[in-house]
Amino acid sequence: MALLFTALLLLLAALVGTGTVRKMIEVYEAKHELKQGSAGFFRMIRGWSRIGFWLLITWFLASVMGDWHRTDDLGGAIDRAQLRLYVMMEILAALAESDN
Repeated sequence: MALLFTALLLLLAALVGTGTVRKMIEVYEAKHELKQGSAGFFRMIRGWSRIGFWLLITWFLASVMGDWHRTDDLGGAIDRAQLRLYVMMEILAALAESDN
């Protein structure tokens, strides 16, 4: 059952995130700002942190659910997830800092 919920969560995250990414790429391609070295290219890079946030949060939730499914021990999976959460928070802080 946990595997089904994990698959549904990943599908939902992919549907939400894919639409956003596709729209961003279409807008930037329409403005022809994807040329490397242009000012528009550097402004465009700043928006990609949202995609990084989405990927990391999806990865974190899927790893907790996968660990729980594999070991059948929710408490242990949550304990092991604390280290992953710490690493994820460090990465998210670095991504957010790069937007400034």
